Amino acid sequence: MADTGTVSTSNGSTKEHDGSFTAKTYKRRWWILLVFSFNNCVQNAMYNTWPPVADALQIGFGWSDSFSAVMLLMYCTAVIMGTFPVMYSIDNIGVRHGMVLSTAVSVLCSALWLVGLPLRQTWLLALGSFLNGLGSTVTSSLPTVISTSWFSVSERTTATSIASMGYLGTAIAFFAGPYISGANVTASEVINKDTLPTEFVDQLQTGVLNILYFMTALTVVGFWFTIIYFPSQPPQCPSKAQTHPRESFWPGMKHLLSNGHFWKLTLAFNLPNGIFNSWIPFCSVSFRSLGVDEVTSGWIGFSALLISSLLSIPISWIADRFKRKLKLFLQLANGLALALYLILALIQRGCISISDHQLSIAVLYILSIGAATCINGFIPIYYELASECAFPVDESLACALLSTLNNVFGVVFFLLLLIPALALDSEWMMWTCVGACALAVPLLFFMKENYYRLDVDTACTQTDEEYRAVVS
Repeated sequence: MADTGTVSTSNGSTKEHDGSFTAKTYKRRWWILLVFSFNNCVQNAMYNTWPPVADALQIGFGWSDSFSAVMLLMYCTAVIMGTFPVMYSIDNIGVRHGMVLSTAVSVLCSALWLVGLPLRQTWLLALGSFLNGLGSTVTSSLPTVISTSWFSVSERTTATSIASMGYLGTAIAFFAGPYISGANVTASEVINKDTLPTEFVDQLQTGVLNILYFMTALTVVGFWFTIIYFPSQPPQCPSKAQTHPRESFWPGMKHLLSNGHFWKLTLAFNLPNGIFNSWIPFCSVSFRSLGVDEVTSGWIGFSALLISSLLSIPISWIADRFKRKLKLFLQLANGLALALYLILALIQRGCISISDHQLSIAVLYILSIGAATCINGFIPIYYELASECAFPVDESLACALLSTLNNVFGVVFFLLLLIPALALDSEWMMWTCVGACALAVPLLFFMKENYYRLDVDTACTQTDEEYRAVVS
């Protein structure tokens, strides 16, 4: 029988013995998780800076909805172009240096925005968005690396959920946009923008600049948090899988490209997620046809992303208790998301009519929050299952591939927004979400789940559960 057990040390860390291997976790892991998650949120907030104030930009600066689409397009292009070169670099320089560079680039992005907006130099604003995308390649690819490097097996999915809570930042941008700017722009004001008083237009211009000051403050805080303390890895590994040798960059890439089940999971994740998270910043444009003003749309987007991000933690906690049932979790969530999207699309189409305006707003809240939870609330489970299927490929490479394809779908979505006919009729956005979820159904059904990494962690302990005991 293997010699297994758990030891609580005087400094609050925990050791787990498994034969000759000793796993150890440290209290400082929560600081690492906090800093990583904070920077992830900030970069996602910057990603969503412009769409929630699309109406204010039309009135205050004369920029159409296409401007916001171009800004997001620059971000996604940077992620697609930069993810694998950045991951290759981090493989050589380490996670700490990668995070410092990532947060420094975010600060540079906010500086370019502060210079470019008053001068109305859209190329500076676009360059800033591109740099933010480059910085985000680090935080979007490393959630499972952070959880695997610092957390035990029983905490891993929960830690991944906190590390990948970037969409909480997207939610903050929905709140920050209309309220920090003071812009409560209605659909009628957008239509009659040429007749609005100069004082109102000036107020909108100053308000948008205030948003950028707020974003700049967040990036500086995140940069200094990273500088203060963010090591690449703990002194001792928290699980046996972390000690297992990983494939290097190029062999790992070759392994992933030939892994059919990994690709089925990747497409099943990115079709709904990539389309939904490209649509949600433009929900104010999408809901405009239903008579919903910009602030109300912002609150719907904020609530959907906030609640879905927070619910990802208890969802992941439950998934930690059912380690080998992750595919079932994803199938149930995708099926429910498909039903909710379909109802939203039918409401926008007019097939489902709600005469009371306040009731229709409440329905939009419920459906949007439900759909966001089914999509974003299960992102950590997709990350964990992808890491399991890809093992022994490094977790950062597997998540980098997920992130890159996610942004490919985003680029396609934003390019469609640049077509004048589609920019004027937003109904296609919701039907695209419906189609994405429908395509994910067969992909998840035929995808075979494997738990190679979990098998390494449980290889020597699964027959010795009765022997595990707390050692004082």
